[in-house]
Amino acid sequence: MNLMETIHLHKNDFSKTEHKVYDYIVQNPTAIETATITKIAELCQVSTSGILRFCQVLGYKGYKDFRFDMLHYLHQEHVEVNPENLFDELTSKYLSVIRQFNNIGQNKLNQLIKQIKNTKNIYIIGVHYSSLPAKHLVLGLQDLGINTYFAYDYMQASHLYNTIHEDDLLIYFSIEGNQNNVSRFFDLTNASKNTYMITLNPKPKLLIENTLILPGYTLSKQSIVDLQSIVVIFVELLLNMFHNTLKED
Repeated sequence: MNLMETIHLHKNDFSKTEHKVYDYIVQNPTAIETATITKIAELCQVSTSGILRFCQVLGYKGYKDFRFDMLHYLHQEHVEVNPENLFDELTSKYLSVIRQFNNIGQNKLNQLIKQIKNTKNIYIIGVHYSSLPAKHLVLGLQDLGINTYFAYDYMQASHLYNTIHEDDLLIYFSIEGNQNNVSRFFDLTNASKNTYMITLNPKPKLLIENTLILPGYTLSKQSIVDLQSIVVIFVELLLNMFHNTLKED
């Protein structure tokens, strides 16, 4: 009996929380290859203790042991693909996503650019892989003479969030737009009108009025890592558009 068969065998043994983990892992087993227990908890929208209990129901001491066996299972199930065919296929998918950038809400984008230009205090948060485009925006704005406050983990962000005032601008990067882990450290559900979320998820659990939904969510689900390249391209477009407004002054 392989690992996936074992997981299915215990389906009725899982609690409601553990069932969320079950549903996610059955649909996205390759996510285990690169994800920490914290990241998997975020993706499943449960706590890390929920992940631990899921592993223990399966007979493991913890996530590390479960992940080891999952990697072994994935490598056994792996089917070799011609590298050239895979490269062409992935390139086509990336190009298709980029062509969809025209569908991004222009009004909200222009509104964000205007607020970056006119707001004194700008806060930027991106956790895990989302810290990459967040940091890119921080450095890009810095090169244009705009200082920002930046956090790249939940603990750091919770301290930073306490200093934000109603008139300050907050830009939050999250591929999934999940609420569970975020809500344990700071509450974005009652975010001010000056809060923006950048996400790939067209149906994020975290509901923020000013949400910019980028294309590429399906492709991100197929990738072994979160598709931050798409978000980085968006950041570069944002920076260039912002720079253009400076020339108009």
